[in-house]
Amino acid sequence: MIKIKVFKDEKNLIKQIELTGHAGYADSGYDIVCAAVSSQVISVENSLHQLLNIAVETEVNEVEGGYLKLTMPVVSDEKLSENGQLLLNHLVFALQVLSQNYSEFIKIQEKTFN
Repeated sequence: MIKIKVFKDEKNLIKQIELTGHAGYADSGYDIVCAAVSSQVISVENSLHQLLNIAVETEVNEVEGGYLKLTMPVVSDEKLSENGQLLLNHLVFALQVLSQNYSEFIKIQEKTFN
């Protein structure tokens, strides 16, 4: 199962998204659930970097069960921050839709960012 934790601050801004595990929908290389989640996350990460020049911190570890963490930096430009949050909210929305359709394979939790 892919477990997704969305960490928000007191202003309800997304500060971090952490994904662990594998979907287990199908064998490696044929897992459409894993592919859908991965493509959404990588697309948004690339958009943050390439389109908005926001240096999102990324941690990846494929060794033990799959692991990816995106951490938003502090963005002082208000418009840029809003655009970054729009992309992150789009990502969470897309992951929620996937979770609704594949609830046995994806679980999403919202947490408070410390």
